[in-house]
Order: sequence, then structure tokens, then C-alpha cells
Amino acid sequence: MYIEDDHLITAYKKLKRFVYYDNIDLHLRKHLAEFESNPSFKNNLLRIKSVVNSNNPLQEPLFKKWLTEINFRLVPKQIENNGNDNYLSSETEGNFISNVTSANKYNVTRVNYFFDGPIELHLIAVLWIMREGYILDSLLGDECYGNRVHSSVGQTDDRSPNLYVKYHELYTKWRDEGIKRAQQLLVDEKKNVCILGLDLQEFYYRIIVNYRAIARTVAKARNDINEQREKIVAPSKLLSCLKAICFKYREVINPLLKITHNIDSPEAGIPIGLCSSQLIANWHLKRLDKKIESLIEPSYYGRYVDDILLVFPVEDDPSSQGDPVGFILDRVFVKEGILKPSKNNTYKIVSYNELFLQQSKCILQYFDAKHSIAGLMKFKKKLEENVSDFRLLPVDETESSLEDVAYDLLYEGSVNKFRNVKGLVENRYELAKHLARQIIIYLHTDERHNPKIGVGLHKFFKGQRAIDFSDLWERVLTFFLIAGDEKAANKFKRYLYSVIKRICFRNRSNTVSNLLVENLKEYLDICIEMTHALSDDYTELTKNVERMSRHAFREANLIRHHFVRLPLINYTKYTGPLIAHTADKRVEIDHDKMEWSPRFVNFDECMMLANGENIQLKHRKKYMFASEIYETINGNSVQEIDWEYAEVIKET
Repeated sequence: MYIEDDHLITAYKKLKRFVYYDNIDLHLRKHLAEFESNPSFKNNLLRIKSVVNSNNPLQEPLFKKWLTEINFRLVPKQIENNGNDNYLSSETEGNFISNVTSANKYNVTRVNYFFDGPIELHLIAVLWIMREGYILDSLLGDECYGNRVHSSVGQTDDRSPNLYVKYHELYTKWRDEGIKRAQQLLVDEKKNVCILGLDLQEFYYRIIVNYRAIARTVAKARNDINEQREKIVAPSKLLSCLKAICFKYREVINPLLKITHNIDSPEAGIPIGLCSSQLIANWHLKRLDKKIESLIEPSYYGRYVDDILLVFPVEDDPSSQGDPVGFILDRVFVKEGILKPSKNNTYKIVSYNELFLQQSKCILQYFDAKHSIAGLMKFKKKLEENVSDFRLLPVDETESSLEDVAYDLLYEGSVNKFRNVKGLVENRYELAKHLARQIIIYLHTDERHNPKIGVGLHKFFKGQRAIDFSDLWERVLTFFLIAGDEKAANKFKRYLYSVIKRICFRNRSNTVSNLLVENLKEYLDICIEMTHALSDDYTELTKNVERMSRHAFREANLIRHHFVRLPLINYTKYTGPLIAHTADKRVEIDHDKMEWSPRFVNFDECMMLANGENIQLKHRKKYMFASEIYETINGNSVQEIDWEYAEVIKET
């Protein structure tokens, strides 16, 4: 199975698009930008070929060097409230509600590990998906929604940049199909319904991968083996490399994993952040899918990696049993031999020695067909409203303040009675939507900046919320940049640094605490670099921040393209601010940026660039210039456009 140059180039484009649409791992985005902006980019890319095509890649000095560079990042997953819950109640002492989330220390109770290794190892993982991994995906059923491989992967002539189907499309379908089926049972079939959500305990850290089973599955699908030889199939060179990467990563994180997760197994776990892990995780649970569908036969079964959703009819209200969740788990899963009760209110998944399910993480909803299902219908309607990308929603709510959208009150009973208020929770979706609206307003209009928005943001991100909503740091900084409020941006940055310093791990482990602080500081620096990749000015905000990556993001085109004011100006040799209304001079297109584009570009964007005042056409007709750009970036020509007719229309 020889790897050619074009295989590596395709693998890189797939990895780049995968990273481009990922909003979580900014560290990988930064490493990829630096890898591509390196003058030796193409040589570094193609030298992977000499490793994977060798007789024994595991013994290649380059591969051994890459393995030694494997590291990890530690990020907070859960922070205890330090006695500052926004809602405390007592039957004798009354209710206490507070908006204070600040503290001297923020105790992190749960953490996540992310893979951090050379781009070359990420590319080996992509190559494995292209050559073998897609076969595992093809064996999965429609009940598996998350992280599905794109249909182009595995095709002989595949040169597309697609690797996985976009996650939000699959997630929406997984969730909505379950709600739709529940509605059908209740309304059309007049049956009582249970909706059950299950979550596997520390799945990525406990999974034990059988690499020989993967090798056998791939070989069998290709008809390379028969039943007599099935047990002796050895992993391929690419799979052997992948196994070595995963084992080395586990070796690196194992000392701390004993502290943070109480797991001590050299074989368990796959790296979060390595693209192959998502596919392997899906395939690993294939047996569980078959068991649930054949033994339980639910009306709906859908799995989004390790999040499981079931819908099934029931005769009686499970709450009459005292412990409704335990009752359903015992009657449905334990009875059929899928789960086995274990200690500490957990259930062991039969035939998976390493995997468990926590009853406390299960969510059970019961709907009686004889009663109102308004709650389910309202939830369904809300989901339908949120399907669209909120960045493109109408901006007619500009008068709404941050406080109007970023918080929800929890009620018990009527919403009209003050005494029924039971708590205050943050609404992540509405906050993100509000921020996006404000950015688009400032980006596409001459709206003057309202300082009240900045004040509201500073108030919202006080204390623990600053860490809980770290995924919105970049968006807040981008808002301040586009609104021209550098003072507010600096204040926000300084405050975040002060909060990060107060983080510590629950058992006071200095090693874990220091890593959390260090990794969050680095993440904030990358957010600043990403934000200022849209600008060309050195400001106080970038002081003490490594600025090399800011230019690398621009050069590799790994910026947020929807914040670029002039259409496709980031695909030219323009070096000015990308948020500017105009360019100071005409510029040429940048062929490297087009060749390595991380995203699909629509033809109307190409036409807007051609019709703009900023591009050098060099005597070419605008529509031909636009079609050349489209074909260069997307790899195929514009379809269903009659250029002769277009020319006649233009002349008339």
C-alpha cells in the first residue's frame, strides 16, 4: 500500500479543513498554521512518505523523533462552586439566590486531556482513515450519527478536502429524529413514551482498542483473508504507526491520569484531539449498537459517539416505582443482559470490561399520551428555531442588552410569581448568538460602538464564568477589535489572566494545577493571536504574546473568514487589516492561499472579488477571472452557467 505525493497532499487538505471547522482545539490550529507557513513546508510534508513507505516505519529515526515530541494539554472540565452557588435552599431557612461567582480560588474537580503532537503524526492518522479507517465507518449503521466519514473518503480518485461530515449537521439530525419519533408515538399511536439519554463514563480514557481486530475487519472487508487465516492478520504499517502513537501518548499522560481519573492501565484510552480516535470510538461501540437494537428494539435508537438516545413506548409511569431511572435500566437493559449492576450506582456494560454507565448521568423523560405534551412540542419548536446558523439570523434585536439574553431564570410553578424563582443560569447559546449579531452589525454597518455592551460583557465574565465560558474568549476579543474598543479588550485580557492564576486542582496537586494555569494562559494567547490575525497593527493587546502565529494564521488562511469585510481579500497578497472597509491599493491573488484553501468558496464570493475595486484583473474578464478562482480553490469548474449568454446580457 504505497503512499504517493498526491495522497499526502490530499491528506493535508483533509486535515486542514477538519481543523478549520473545529472550534475547540485552537492549539492544533496554531501548530498547523506554523507548519504551513514554514519555508520548508512542502519538504516537511513529503518526508512523511519516506517514513510510512519504509519496510518498518516504527524503526525510522524520524518517526521515533516524532513520538518523543508527543505531549498533552490539560483543560478544566468542571469547577466546583466554592459555596457560591447562585441558588441555595433550605426548608427552614428559605431560598438564597446570588449572582456572585467570584472566589479567591477556583477548584477544578474534573479535567480533560488533549493530544498535542507533531503535525506529521496527525497526517499519519488521516492517511490511515483514507486507506483503511473508512472501511470501519462503512460497517456502521444509520443509528450511529457522530463523526461519520465523508462519502468521498476511500474512493480511488478521492482528491477532495473532506474528511468527516460536518458535526453540527449530524448532531441536529441525531437529536431531532428522536424528538420526532416520540411525537409520532404520542400523537399518532396514542402510546406513553420514555425518552432516555445515556452517557458512558470517561469513555475515551477507558476504551481498550483491539488493533488486531481492526486489522482483521479491514482485511475481511477487502477479501484479503479467509476464515482459516483470520486470527493471524497483523496490523498494517499505517495501523502499527497509529497504535504506537496512541500507546506513547498514554505513556505520557499515565502518571497524571492516576491522579485526575484514578485510571491505571497502560492499554486503555485513545487520544482526544487525534482525528482517528473519533472513528475508532464509533467502531468500538458497534457491538453495543447491535445488542440494543436486536434485544430492546426501541422505536428510536441513536448514538452520537458515547451519547446515547432511546425512545420507546411504555405501559406505566416509571415514577410509580420510586426510582424511575433505576427501574427502567433494570427492566430494559439489565433484564436483556446489556448492563450489569456494579458498585457506586454504576452499571457495567456487558462484553466491554472497561466501560461503565453512571445512573446519575442518565436522563429519563416520561410523557403520558393522555396528558398534555406541550412541553415536548415547545422543545421541538425551539430546536427548529435554532437549526440555522445564528450568525445569519436577522439582527432586529439590537436593542436587547446582554443581560436580556445571557441569563435564564429557573422557576418552580408559575413564572408570574416572584417567590417561584429558584435560580439563575447562564444561556451559552443566546450569549454566543448575541455576540455574533453585534459583531456582524459593526462589521457591515457604520454603527457607533455602544460602551454598554463592553460593560455587560465584563460583568458576565466575572469569576468562575470566565473559565466556564472560555470557548467564547476569542469571540469577545474579536468583538472589541471590530468595535474599535481596545481599552475594553485590554481590560478583558488582564482580568482573564488574573482569574487563570487562581485555578487549582481539587486535591491541591501542584503539577496538575500548574499545567491547568499554563495551558489556559497559552489558550488565551492563541485567542489574542487569532483575533489580531484580522488586523495588522501592533497594539497593547498583543504585548507579551508570541506574534509569529498571528502572521502564520494569515499566511495559512486559518482565520475566521466570516469576519473578513472585503470578500476573499484574504486570498490575495493584501497585508493590511482584514476588517477594513477598503484596501489602500489593488492587489494580486495569492495562488498558494487558493491552492491550500481550508474551505469551499462559493461562486458569488468570487464574483464579488472580481467586481470589487481592490483586485488586479490583468485584462481578464471579470466572470472568467471569478471562474478561475473558483476552480483553483474548489478543484472543479463552475456548473450550470452559460458564459456566452452571460456575455450577451453584459453587452446589452
